[in-house]
Amino acid sequence: MSTNLVLISGVLSKHTLRYTPKGTPLLEISLIGKRAVGENHLFSRADFTFYGKLAEHWANQLVDGQAYQAMGRLVYESWEADGVKGSRLRLVGEELFKLENADVRQEEKGPVLYGAENRVILSGGLTADPEIRQTSLKTPVARASLGFSSWDASAGQARSHYIELEAWRDLAVQFADLKKGSQVLLEGSLKTEVWEDKETKTRRYKRVLEVERVTPLARIRSAERDPEEPQVWGSTKAKTQTKAA
Repeated sequence: MSTNLVLISGVLSKHTLRYTPKGTPLLEISLIGKRAVGENHLFSRADFTFYGKLAEHWANQLVDGQAYQAMGRLVYESWEADGVKGSRLRLVGEELFKLENADVRQEEKGPVLYGAENRVILSGGLTADPEIRQTSLKTPVARASLGFSSWDASAGQARSHYIELEAWRDLAVQFADLKKGSQVLLEGSLKTEVWEDKETKTRRYKRVLEVERVTPLARIRSAERDPEEPQVWGSTKAKTQTKAA
């Protein structure tokens, strides 16, 4: 399976516990933070969903205004309702920790965690050739899409996920050497793009991974077995020895 890891911290702005139709506990939390980028601080909000009895247990201990560190993974969801297709990336939480001595500052709209973490590590393959362009200031920027997979234990099968990528400056130039199907390991941060739908006049949201590091990957071919070399794995002898152990 692909690498799929999300690490985000922030001040808890709200949390809600509810149950699925089958009775599974479902905890939804929102973390608010600002991370340093150069001399600026970029605002971020992350909405995590936790499932199971542990989520139910945490719901009784969480305190709004407290800083927390969430760990989890990205899950791509798509659907069609009334002939209209939709999709989103859900942040599924797996671990949650309270942060001690966090730099929480009170701002006009509420408390914010400064120095918040927003880190994503993904591996997978590009779904199309990257598009490279330049801004009006001649700054290179690359746009691409990554396909990756994870194991869904509840369904007993692998699930495919997708996320749009954005890379700037020298990183954008690196994408010029990549093609559709290129395998890569990416590190970056999540950001949310917001715009107004021209037809419905409603606000639309999309999560994008802003790439901060890209490592091209190449699969290692399996070595061809020497015809005279005895086969150990899978042989009757190997199975007998394993059973005896």
